[in-house]
Amino acid sequence: MKPVFEKIDPSFGSSFTVQVFDNDSACHISNWHVHPEIELVLIKNGHGKRHVGNSITHYSDGDLILLGSYVPHASFSNNIHSDNREIVIQFKREFLGTELFDKTEFKSINQLLNKAQHGLTFGHDVKDQLFDAINGISEKRGFERLLTLLHVLQNLSQTEDLKTLSTFHKPTLPNPYDQERINAIYDHVSDNYQKSITIDEMADIVNMTVPSFCRFFKRATNKTFSLFLNQYRISQACDLLIEKNLAVGEIAYQVGFQSATYFNSQFKKIVGQNPASYIKSFHSQIKHN
Repeated sequence: MKPVFEKIDPSFGSSFTVQVFDNDSACHISNWHVHPEIELVLIKNGHGKRHVGNSITHYSDGDLILLGSYVPHASFSNNIHSDNREIVIQFKREFLGTELFDKTEFKSINQLLNKAQHGLTFGHDVKDQLFDAINGISEKRGFERLLTLLHVLQNLSQTEDLKTLSTFHKPTLPNPYDQERINAIYDHVSDNYQKSITIDEMADIVNMTVPSFCRFFKRATNKTFSLFLNQYRISQACDLLIEKNLAVGEIAYQVGFQSATYFNSQFKKIVGQNPASYIKSFHSQIKHN
């Protein structure tokens, strides 16, 4: 499923967006979407589903999640408690200038935002420690609001109590022309992953020779196109394994693999467990929650 592009406008009087949802205005929009903004989500309590990239997991007793730019995700559907509160903060990486996070003083935050390209979830102690700061950001204005956001990001960058959610992401590049080519590659894979896709085909789409395409793609994504394609197909397979009552072999063919054996080996390599274990783990989380 191709993610929908979501346009986000900054909050009035601010260079980034802050939204607050409570019991009367809970955020239940569940469409699969992307946006260029980095997103920080604090859910005070309740339990629900995280669908980020090729990962579907569940949280309990609330959550704190950080998503990088253009990370595909669904909204975090929440079975709310009576005093639930959800705060969503969205900002572009360059919202304070194109080079700010490259400065030495922001090194740890820069590293955090790089990790967030795979989606991050933080431990409950971290969530509880930062709850007051994040919860209060909607009441602040101007410089105080900005300092609060930077304070939160700095604290998140110092903790090791975090987990990566997804193995797949679409890179963003500083050169607009390079980004345009990556977008064309991503769109073609998204539309045709169920079919056979060759390197020659991809090189033609971006008007490059095969060797030039391979060098460009490796430089842009730090991975080969074959790995990228397999990761994308596996991300689709994760959805089908959870949402559809189909045999693993049938799902393998539906997402473009010609061999169930190869599908199983790639699934374990990318996700870290075989399809059967993935399904069992998913249902175990549901039962626990």
